[in-house]
Amino acid sequence: MIIRPKHILLFIVDFILAAYIYYVNFFLFGNPSGRCVYLSVMTFIFTWLCWALYFELRDFWQFRWYRVDTLGVKIRPIQIPILWCDSDQYSTSIKKKIRNKKKDIALYGEILHWSGTSSKSPVVIFSHGFSDDCIYTRHITIPIALSGYDVLTFDSRGSGKSRKAGKNSQFVEITRDLEDVIEYVKKDPILGGRKIYLVGISLGALSSIRQGLKEDSIEKIIAVAAMSNYKENIPQSPITFKKNWWLWLRYTFFGVLMNPLENINFELSPVLQLQKIKKKFQNIEDWTEFISKKLFLIHAKNDKIISFNNFLENRNAANLTTNYHNWMISKSGGHNFLQYELPLVSTIISMLQM
Repeated sequence: MIIRPKHILLFIVDFILAAYIYYVNFFLFGNPSGRCVYLSVMTFIFTWLCWALYFELRDFWQFRWYRVDTLGVKIRPIQIPILWCDSDQYSTSIKKKIRNKKKDIALYGEILHWSGTSSKSPVVIFSHGFSDDCIYTRHITIPIALSGYDVLTFDSRGSGKSRKAGKNSQFVEITRDLEDVIEYVKKDPILGGRKIYLVGISLGALSSIRQGLKEDSIEKIIAVAAMSNYKENIPQSPITFKKNWWLWLRYTFFGVLMNPLENINFELSPVLQLQKIKKKFQNIEDWTEFISKKLFLIHAKNDKIISFNNFLENRNAANLTTNYHNWMISKSGGHNFLQYELPLVSTIISMLQM
């Protein structure tokens, strides 16, 4: 069993529960210390085994695509140098990024190439979500590569083989890192000079929308389960049974920014970015023509992490209409499209080919 942060959290909670059982039985009920220790230890073991078994079964199902066959797709590991900001995500201003002084730190990435892919085909940059990495998402990237695209996928800061590059709670820096990944593609002797498409899921969708709207060189953005307004979606209460209270516990444990300043919230809020860019267009027709060719949205109605209302807000802010087939709504699948991976992948490929 691989020790993950959830196991550490389980150990802490389990230990507190066992200590509480000992306290109640010894100090309140006056039971012998031997019996109290026995009850406390048995409580710890029983709780640990039940939750550990649940985690293992859930991971077995959730990451069942981990060992997916490459089907002839060649995977080349790469190191992507990134620029580091001279201020963190809590800064009151957005400062320029500077060259990272730790030269040995970079993002781990992979380039997926199929022998039947043309040297002039578009390059797809895939950005994974908060709890994933480029290996766990190969069930998405390999089919894209087999569809005739060279795919660059990478582990974001604090994830997979990029753990030394930072923390996975640095949402702002993660979104900014995609800019460096795009520059890597432009300068690469094989990938450079070709069209660039961005595909992102959850946190990766935030990065893709942010950098895709800024970069004129990005011709297409496909955002899956994208948040609309960061501050309005991050849970603010640990009260049990209140909306997304369990997410509050998880994000707090990982050190995720809960109450960002306005400028930081803007960087993490696609709906605000869309509203700002739309104002630069003289009329709605020009904006619709621009955004309908660039932005595509995918969301599940029963997404409990990023609610379906986020999709509606992003779609309305972009003024996407049914005439352009720019979105797909899944009735089920949740945030990670469990059991709906095949429709998700086929939809992404279909949007890439539009």
